[in-house]
Amino acid sequence: MSSSSPPPSTTAALSASASALITSWRESLSLTPAELRPILIACTLTAANFPKLLVPLVHQVITDISEGSLIIPDINDPPSLTTPSSDPVFEAQIRFVRRLREALYKTSALCGGPYGINALGAINYALDPELSTAVNSRGPIRGSTNAKTPEEYRQRGKDLFQTIYQKHTEPILTKIGNSSQDLVQSILVDTYGRVLSETSLISIPDTELCLVATLVPLDVPPQLKSHVYGSRNVGVPMEQVQQLVSVAESITRWVRSQGNDKSSL
Repeated sequence: MSSSSPPPSTTAALSASASALITSWRESLSLTPAELRPILIACTLTAANFPKLLVPLVHQVITDISEGSLIIPDINDPPSLTTPSSDPVFEAQIRFVRRLREALYKTSALCGGPYGINALGAINYALDPELSTAVNSRGPIRGSTNAKTPEEYRQRGKDLFQTIYQKHTEPILTKIGNSSQDLVQSILVDTYGRVLSETSLISIPDTELCLVATLVPLDVPPQLKSHVYGSRNVGVPMEQVQQLVSVAESITRWVRSQGNDKSSL
């Protein structure tokens, strides 16, 4: 395998305005590791329902990796039947796409399945066939080999919930439970137990940042506030979280300024 780059025709379609816009957002996240910045931007674009801009975003990152201007660190990838590529650049591109997909899968629990499907579809559209095939060959993160019982997932979800919300855990769960016991069960077993607590590709601190980036365009202040402080509780500096909120607000304003025209870039 050789390192992947966008086809010439696709690269030509990347408008200067889109490239400049994405670059400015990435540079504005100066307190966040460089390889996580496009993932957080993608989370906000997904929740703001502007998946089209994910295509030039992915193209830009894939090109940066090819040119050596962006380093993607190793990850604790689950065992795979697929032999890793001998090309370190191509392998780094695979790692980035897998982390990006995992982040959007996690945050689709907040912004909804349709937004997640559209965003992940845009990402796959941005990949050339070789890279798409290589990523897909690694299989699902949550395979049958690491499946747990519902009670195990519930406990894992409760542990993560406690880590994020700390002393507010029981009051929050009680308040939600007064509205719907089924919702509490779903939050602990499914959202936190099965989805968010998986850390092989996206760590808990990075997951919290992804959730913050997603919540900004959803305009849900109580949940955003909870995860801003939840990010701090899992070790993210408050200055970094506040900067992320500011950039996500900027992205959201830009998307809303486009009105209903999703073809502006």
